[in-house]
Amino acid sequence: MHELVERIWRRIKENESKYVGDLRRLLEQRGISATGEGIEECASTVREMMEEVGLRAELIRSGGNPVVFGEFREERHGTLMFYNHYDVQPPDPVEEWTTPPFEPSIRNGRIFARGAADNKGNLVARLKAIEVVNEVAGELPLNLKMVAEGEEEIGSPNLPRFVDENRHLLEADACLWEMSYIDDRDRPVIALGAKGIVYLELRARRKGPDLHSSWGAVAVNPAWRLISALSLIADDRGNPRIRELTEDVQLDERFLQLIERADVDPEEVSQGAGELIPEVRGDLKEALKRLTMMPVVNVCGLLSGYTGEGSKTVLPSKAVAKVDVRLVPGMRPEKVVEAIRRALAQAGYGDIEVVQLGGSYPAAVTDPESPFVEAVAGTARVAFERDPVVLPSMQGSGPLYLFAEVLGQPTVLAGVSRRDSRYHAPDENLRIDDYLRGIFHVALLMINFVPMMRWGVMPYR
Repeated sequence: MHELVERIWRRIKENESKYVGDLRRLLEQRGISATGEGIEECASTVREMMEEVGLRAELIRSGGNPVVFGEFREERHGTLMFYNHYDVQPPDPVEEWTTPPFEPSIRNGRIFARGAADNKGNLVARLKAIEVVNEVAGELPLNLKMVAEGEEEIGSPNLPRFVDENRHLLEADACLWEMSYIDDRDRPVIALGAKGIVYLELRARRKGPDLHSSWGAVAVNPAWRLISALSLIADDRGNPRIRELTEDVQLDERFLQLIERADVDPEEVSQGAGELIPEVRGDLKEALKRLTMMPVVNVCGLLSGYTGEGSKTVLPSKAVAKVDVRLVPGMRPEKVVEAIRRALAQAGYGDIEVVQLGGSYPAAVTDPESPFVEAVAGTARVAFERDPVVLPSMQGSGPLYLFAEVLGQPTVLAGVSRRDSRYHAPDENLRIDDYLRGIFHVALLMINFVPMMRWGVMPYR
């Protein structure tokens, strides 16, 4: 191990209690974007923490919650962007937390609090990496920019406007995205992109009020019409049935090769899903392909008629379905929405209202041959002492296209949560050792960034 690398890891271990304390400080701030509770206080804390590690920081408002932008700019030969978010999901149901969600608690080597895994642990790890490199190396060997937004958990509705209005601030050679995870074999999982998303509400109605169900022999039943409409859009596996939803799907052979090489534990996939569809049982490669490279239509919620205890013979006057479509490269949100509306109208379901909810965005992926991919994977190999798993994309969605496509920055996902970190759920948590390793990983990426991007060499390992 290079002497500089040894000193960085030693300093991280020496400062463990301080770094955990710094994480606690941010976890105590609420920052709930769904309700707005504590957003301003949380954003101000992030700005203060950026300034404390040497970044010039400011709050930038482009509508909605402020974006915290931090920057270190000198005469360096490379610029690295960090994207993170400081907002969190509501803590409900609060009664299911072992300890209060905004009073960080340490148990069995983990820190428990809302936002620990998603995404404050990764955000603070990157700040602490800046701090430790400054302390040990005496200076930062690259330019840094950091975007911490406050609306990721509600679909980043104002991030496109922020990027459009601040392109002059956001120029960088590459971007490290908010998070990925550590698998059950303690290996870092590196992803080269994220799926896009469109979220829709389908509304079917009949004139008049709810009726006695005996009228079902002659009256329109919106629930049946909605069920039939959903079956036109996709089958019960979530496979799109509308040709226009899949005609632009692009399956790059290089990404298929990543799937072939991925040594992923089938049990981890099975446990994460709960119950697998028949097509992927015993076929891990097909499961990974569907998760990372294929579109899917999800019914997220259904509401119609009587849903209380016992029976009530009623013919509902309306039915509502909440649906998301997970997009892959080549698919555009606006085309997906129009294709669904057109297909329903042509099949005689033009009366069903299709309403787009929240933010939507396309998928984006980074060229697997980009030197930044090896920079992230190579430094992860040293930091975690395991060969990383490299996947074409995360199965989830995020506005990654703004950086990868609009700004043209190779964008790679890496982070320190686990499958059992309970994102968005009670007792959300982060392993402290993973957090420290995450600091180490980002520090290694920073000191190796310029030589890796310019010459493809990694001098510090």
